[in-house]
Amino acid sequence: MTDYRWIGPFRIEQLLADAIDERLPKPPDSGSAYVVTRAAWESSPTASDEPLYVGGNSGKSSRFRTRIGDLIADTFGFFGGGTGHHSGGQSIHEWCKENHFNPLQLHIGWVEEGGCHRCLEINLFETLSPKLNRVKPSRCPRHGTKKGKTR
Repeated sequence: MTDYRWIGPFRIEQLLADAIDERLPKPPDSGSAYVVTRAAWESSPTASDEPLYVGGNSGKSSRFRTRIGDLIADTFGFFGGGTGHHSGGQSIHEWCKENHFNPLQLHIGWVEEGGCHRCLEINLFETLSPKLNRVKPSRCPRHGTKKGKTR
């Protein structure tokens, strides 16, 4: 995990409060993966930081930053009608309600752009065993990394 250059962690509260501060690093437009944890971490997240969710975006989409926005919106319950933007955000929202945990206190970080983002997401999933991911990320079409079993 230390082979990756992590940006963060940021408390979601800090990320939202400082959203217009140009000095705050922004997630890349594409080609990365992120982790949401209950606890802050130092240079890289570990299983002891209570990882809740690992994610990214599939294919060659340039929506990574938007994907994090979708995650945050749904984490705060901004979904309805049987649909939302991000199933992981909805799972985090439900977990926060069940555990009486304010989502502002969650931490998020991402890996600086580079390498194969699908293999990165799979590796983070396998290494961190996040509590709320229901399915292993889909296989990497370039490298053949296979999809795992549903949890």
